[in-house]
Amino acid sequence: MEKILRYSKPATYFEEALPLGNGQLGAMIYSGVSEDRISLNHDTLWSGKPGDNFVEGAYESNERAKALVSEGKRYEAQRELEENFTGKWLNSYMLLGTLYIKNLSTNGRYEDYKRELDMERGIATLNYTENGIKYKREYFVSFPDNCVMIKLSSSEKASYELHGDCVGKSHVTSWNEYLHFAGECPTELAPSYRKDELPIVYDGQGVKVNAVARVKTDGNVKKGTDTSVRIDDATYVEIYFCAETSFISFDKLPTKETLKPCLDRIEKLFEKSYEDIKNDHIADFSSLFNRVITDFGGEEELCDTDERLKKEDKGLGLCELLYNFGRYLVIAGSREGSQATNLQGIWNESYYAPWSSNYTLNINAEMNYWPVLMNDLVSCNEPIINLTRNISVNGRETAKRLYHADGFVSHHNSDLWAHTTPVGSKVVNSTQYAYWNLSSGWLCRHLYEHYEYTLDKDYLRETAYPIMKEAAKFYLSVMEEYNGRYILTPSTSPENSYNEGDRLIYLGKYTAMSQSIIEDLFRNISKSAGVLGIDDDFTRTINERKDKIGIYEKGSEGQLLEYDGEYEETDIYHRHVSHLYGFYPADLITTDNNPEVAEMVRRSLERRGDEGTGWSMGWKVNLWAKLKDGDHALKLVKNQLRFMPARPDNSVDMWHSGGTYANMFDAHPPFQIDGNYGVCAGIAQMFLQCEDGKIKILPALPTEMKKGSIKGLLAKGNIKVDIEWENNKLKNLKLVTPIKQTAIINIGGRDTEVLLEPNKALLMA
Repeated sequence: MEKILRYSKPATYFEEALPLGNGQLGAMIYSGVSEDRISLNHDTLWSGKPGDNFVEGAYESNERAKALVSEGKRYEAQRELEENFTGKWLNSYMLLGTLYIKNLSTNGRYEDYKRELDMERGIATLNYTENGIKYKREYFVSFPDNCVMIKLSSSEKASYELHGDCVGKSHVTSWNEYLHFAGECPTELAPSYRKDELPIVYDGQGVKVNAVARVKTDGNVKKGTDTSVRIDDATYVEIYFCAETSFISFDKLPTKETLKPCLDRIEKLFEKSYEDIKNDHIADFSSLFNRVITDFGGEEELCDTDERLKKEDKGLGLCELLYNFGRYLVIAGSREGSQATNLQGIWNESYYAPWSSNYTLNINAEMNYWPVLMNDLVSCNEPIINLTRNISVNGRETAKRLYHADGFVSHHNSDLWAHTTPVGSKVVNSTQYAYWNLSSGWLCRHLYEHYEYTLDKDYLRETAYPIMKEAAKFYLSVMEEYNGRYILTPSTSPENSYNEGDRLIYLGKYTAMSQSIIEDLFRNISKSAGVLGIDDDFTRTINERKDKIGIYEKGSEGQLLEYDGEYEETDIYHRHVSHLYGFYPADLITTDNNPEVAEMVRRSLERRGDEGTGWSMGWKVNLWAKLKDGDHALKLVKNQLRFMPARPDNSVDMWHSGGTYANMFDAHPPFQIDGNYGVCAGIAQMFLQCEDGKIKILPALPTEMKKGSIKGLLAKGNIKVDIEWENNKLKNLKLVTPIKQTAIINIGGRDTEVLLEPNKALLMA
């Protein structure tokens, strides 16, 4: 199984460093020789605080815009919304700080340098030799003990110095064997693209952090300077690091005490040996990573990962490595009790992160969770459920204030504080992203899928259904009848546009995506009500409306139309394929249940082309797999594996030229983690798909993958699936479930109904 990232030189840039994490703490490992650098993150270090961002008169503005759209004045409507409906920017995910480890014994002339990331164990290592002395470093982030651990070893005695920096208003001080970090986040911080126009505000109410690095060694440790710790004559140095923030909850000011809890925890942690902490970490991490075992039939290459990426021919082994890296990032980035992964997962070292590294809800945050359930990482799905729950609370006031509607609503951005208002701050053309109120519906798809995979009725009854119901209430309140259908008007198709003379238009009377999200939500509510035995006025309304929402119209070239008509597209290669939502991630359309519309999806993808940002190609991998075209899906995987330098020159088109950085991070560019998660899900779709009430085995197996296996995938119904193939055909199939149930297994287009007994393997061939 491909599970090791390998390099023969230190990282210079973030996009070359190696990521470690436990969902809450993140670390980027550079493995420098003269001076090592470890960038540190905590998932609750964000700018901002609870509170509303409502704009006075927003409801009236929306009503004026609706009237203008009905009069055919779409440009005027979007200018109205930009001036009077959009609110201020939301908040940014921030760095915790950086720990530096200076080797005082080096002269910089080293050899046999090798750094690796072992994804199975969640451990990064560095080995090199200098002047005959063998040096080794080991790094990991423990979920069981919630700490970052580093061990420096050498075959002869060496000396080191530790120093660091911390977020925002901060200071770093040394106390003998302790290095103490204290920082405070601003309550207002502009996005990177507005930082020259908006001030940074500290008012004392931002999230605060206290963190400690403590040293255990066989050498001599002492305070170096006021801001450093010195270690002399050591053959090993163990660094224990933990952090506490003042964050309490999305709806409370961050006032929790941090210093004493942090010191108490490091004291308790220090009582454990490094090896015990490491062994507990490996047992935890590997138990999740090894739930899926892969063999794509390629030859494992032992050369450096960046050199593999630079090769023109992207072998199956590299595709397997990319898939396993996606699973690794799920485990490292999203765990029980952590916040949901944002645009960069939990890894960010910029004060002004790209796009604020927040929750972008018109595709990106949702894409982060596409591979989670199918790879049997159910517990890692908890953070997106909790984010949706928080958004459903704040979104009630947004629905009431901005739309005079029932239920709850959220727009295209959110943050640690679960804000739900539209951003834009009067910026011209912000309608393309700001005026999109469908994220509440999309997030509910994740709630329902969690039930589909687990069959947990208590969860469905107590968590998913109540939130889905409130989301639907909003759409029931604001939709209008039109030509025998119910439409959400006006609507946008995220970040896309069409031409009206020399003007860019973002608004439509309705859009394919808006209609698909609402139809999907209503159908999932209907199915949930059936499971729970609910029959009331609300469910009867849902059942009456659900068949009067979906609108799938064909264009002149056979494509699925994105808007309420066929307009001149501004960019036919646009990165978003929002109008295909009903095909994937939803399954309203499949190749079997509606082949005519599926063909429109295919034609749309052909017109869009195979280029795009990294995450866009990840989305397309899923779409081509769902079209049962494994060869085209694999082509997109290999496109996404195109090597991207850490600092690309100006020739790189950031909107159409994605790829993969040396450390396997997805290149939008810049780095966005959603592409890693998206392509991971798309690769899994080649081997297993759950649609039309069936489990489809090898539905999109690429021709190139002649022989191989994948074991441990999870199908809907809580069914574990092992698949082995040879000569491009199924060789062996194993199904295991904890409950008695029947399932329809589709192999090569042929359906077989099987009875599964609890915890008893069913073998098929």
